[in-house]
Amino acid sequence: MCRRIDEKRSSNNKGLGGNHWLYPDIVALEPLDKEWDDVVQHCVRHSEGRLTRLWSFEVKKQLNRSNVRECFFQAVSNSSWAHFGYLVATEINEDKQRSVERELQMLCALHGIGVILLDPHDFSNSQTLIPARERTSVDWQSVNRLVEENRDFKDFIELVGEYHQTGKIHKTLWNK
Repeated sequence: MCRRIDEKRSSNNKGLGGNHWLYPDIVALEPLDKEWDDVVQHCVRHSEGRLTRLWSFEVKKQLNRSNVRECFFQAVSNSSWAHFGYLVATEINEDKQRSVERELQMLCALHGIGVILLDPHDFSNSQTLIPARERTSVDWQSVNRLVEENRDFKDFIELVGEYHQTGKIHKTLWNK
């Protein structure tokens, strides 16, 4: 279940550039308990267990030698709060030395952000080029800052909270 985060809905009360590289483009909730028995769901819901994983995606049209580091570190800045953070691109322009791919492999190994090559015409043909490293917990301090600054992100966290309380997902409130 995913939602688009519109940076134009930010409060921007931190001044010029105060929210630079703060918001991911897309956030997602992955329910882990949908196939579990009701007894197990109830137990986990009332314990320290985890019912969901939260994902964050920074989307770019193109990655190339001149923008790969900037795009990557924007993804680090925008997505490190989540269990999984990804840099998503519809195109990766490579040179003969495959320098973009090598740079991404090095940066991903250091920072845990993954890379997805998105097929905008057929999402099912998209490829995870480098899987993200899962973080064991959400950085709630960062989430709080995002909630305070952006209504779309606050709406997302409200839906996550509702799922944790009730186990229900209202599909009409999520993007397709």
